[in-house]
Amino acid sequence: AEAVHPVAMHVCSMFYCSFLLQVELIRTKRGTRFYRVLCMDSETSAVRGFGDTWLQWKGQRVEYCRCDLGGRARCHIVPVINCYVSQCYNGGTCKEAVYTSDYICQCPRGFTGAQCEINTNEKCVVGQGDGYRGTASVSQSRAECINWNSTSLRGKKFTARKTDAVSLGLGNHNFCRNPDGDSSPWCYIYKGTQIEWDFCSLPRCPEDKHRECALGSGQQYRGTASVTKSGSRCLPWDSPAVKRKMYNAWRTDALELGLGSHSFCRNPDNDAGPWCHTYKNMILTWELCDVPKCSRRPPMPTLDPRAPTTNNNNRGTCGKRLDNTLSQPSSRMFGGRGSEITEQPWQAAINFYQPRHKKHFHLCGGILIDSCWLLSAAHCFEERNDVNKLQVILGRTFRKQNSSSEQIFSVEKLWIHEKYDRETYDNDIAILKLKTDVGICAVNSPEVLPACLPERGLVLPDWTECEISGYGKDAEFSPQYSERVKRGYVRLWPKERCVPGVLSGRTVTSNMLCAGDTRGLDDACKGDSGGPLVCRYNDRMTLMGVISWGDGCGQRDKPGVYTRVTNYIDWINNIVKANPV
Repeated sequence: AEAVHPVAMHVCSMFYCSFLLQVELIRTKRGTRFYRVLCMDSETSAVRGFGDTWLQWKGQRVEYCRCDLGGRARCHIVPVINCYVSQCYNGGTCKEAVYTSDYICQCPRGFTGAQCEINTNEKCVVGQGDGYRGTASVSQSRAECINWNSTSLRGKKFTARKTDAVSLGLGNHNFCRNPDGDSSPWCYIYKGTQIEWDFCSLPRCPEDKHRECALGSGQQYRGTASVTKSGSRCLPWDSPAVKRKMYNAWRTDALELGLGSHSFCRNPDNDAGPWCHTYKNMILTWELCDVPKCSRRPPMPTLDPRAPTTNNNNRGTCGKRLDNTLSQPSSRMFGGRGSEITEQPWQAAINFYQPRHKKHFHLCGGILIDSCWLLSAAHCFEERNDVNKLQVILGRTFRKQNSSSEQIFSVEKLWIHEKYDRETYDNDIAILKLKTDVGICAVNSPEVLPACLPERGLVLPDWTECEISGYGKDAEFSPQYSERVKRGYVRLWPKERCVPGVLSGRTVTSNMLCAGDTRGLDDACKGDSGGPLVCRYNDRMTLMGVISWGDGCGQRDKPGVYTRVTNYIDWINNIVKANPV
């Protein structure tokens, strides 16, 4: 065996003299071992050598630490500021020490590691496990994995010291990874006096046949394709080259967008399909990926499929929500409490993309009436009628928060009623066709379900109680839209009371109806426009009105005004029949 280095012998003698020291077993190139003092983190399995420095959390404050010769961490509190450029994955918050270049990440629940790159909830592997970032650390032979940052791995091809280590999942830990595209995650282990590698014992995730194909535009695609249509290899989303691009792994919403320390194709901006950054002729660019379209949307066994909109109006499923409303506290649109999307699953949020801010903003509400069809108010699109900038979100309780129940669509075409009057808001109705490549758009679920269209000429009794919903403002002069979908209760006003006299002299036509809360509590407000007024009819929630206009919000004895949907059944059906999905 190779002789032990004198320094190593000295350290060994120190080890035997004092049990306060923490040591790691290190190997030389020929496999012999010696001891070296190290600082070790029992929580993260990170190992640090003499002289290494780092930051760590101490409650809500940050400590600057240094590993001393005795294997002890010497730490003291230091001031920190927000990082100029975030170094944290998965929505972590980045803090930088004022007097050094060190940074530290405050990780969201379920993530850990120096850069929040480790997913503590990831218990299985997808495909070959290239993107596995869990915490398994035992090989198939039951041997403990060696830390990727260990000095014993010097000379090995894959270590935490590689320039692209983070993108490969390697770091100051001993968790199983697959940095070389092998058949499954693996790690280095000690076998006798030698260092070898071995696969890890990790279960396969349940197979999802739709994982490797794109539904619609592929905004929810989470597969492992990493090659563009021209055959170019995708760059990792955390590559230094894309750090200053809009979409990268360090965005605060990266986790929701599917971006991370991987090079898999994604569609974070609702483009035509999944894409990635790549180099073409030495120039950084982006390109759509070679991801096949799903032949059909995945089945949803909880509810029956729906038929195209006709006069029978989806009678199998429309308007039949999971009705738990009797056990829920009443909520108000105007200054009231929030609701759940399952209580108004036909409610849509229509967003409009603003290039200046490079993101979507809330525009109006909408009502799902069929898988690929939505109603809204015409006045919403007077100045924002570019369908390429419109986005429709269904199934979301919280307006800005992603949800596993949501369904997001682009808009293929928009029809504004040809007789819409900008002055009086007469014929204030529009219909939107959602974009799809698979013959179906929205899929029935407890959170997404169409409202029933009424029969032509249907008239409900005066003072019938109905419901309105939306993400609009809580008060007329509120600076922000509601963070959560709300629901309110209003009653249908008699026709003879729906007159200009109660609406500051504004014109009321036969294409409008009035509804309001006589207490002045529940009413629609700015941002609710285009949303639903639904009433129970034949035990189904039926769309009687589209939120149109009003005189203020929630004023006593002033109703809201709604587009009378019964006057537009033929107009709706003619458009739908002339434009099959």
